[in-house]
Amino acid sequence: MSYEQTMAVGQAQYQDAIDALCAANLPTTFTQTGGMNAALQVSLDGGWSLLLTDAQDSLSWSRAEQQGWGVGLYAPQHAFDGECRAWISTPENSLTALRACIDAVLRSAVSD
Repeated sequence: MSYEQTMAVGQAQYQDAIDALCAANLPTTFTQTGGMNAALQVSLDGGWSLLLTDAQDSLSWSRAEQQGWGVGLYAPQHAFDGECRAWISTPENSLTALRACIDAVLRSAVSD
C-alpha cells in the first residue's frame, strides 16, 4: 500500500475517536510521528498539542490490538520529540477512558 492508503486505513480504525473528540471541540487528526508510529494528534490553543497513543507504546494500526490510551501534552517547541509537560495512561481503550485521560492531563498541566 502507498503511504496515503496506509494512513487512510489507520485513520478509519480510529474514526470514532476522531469524530468524538472533534465534536467536543478538540480538533483531532490521525498522524504518524516518525518511523510509521501511529498516534492521534489534538491541536490546542497556542500551538500546544496532545499526542494520543496506546498506553505503553505508539498507537496500534489495528484498533483490535489497541492496549488502552496514553495521553501526553507537548509545548509548541517540542513537537513530540521533546519532553512531555504531562502524561497519563490507562489500560482501558474506551472513549470515556480517553476523555478522562485528556481531562486529567490538562488539569495537571494547569496545576503545575
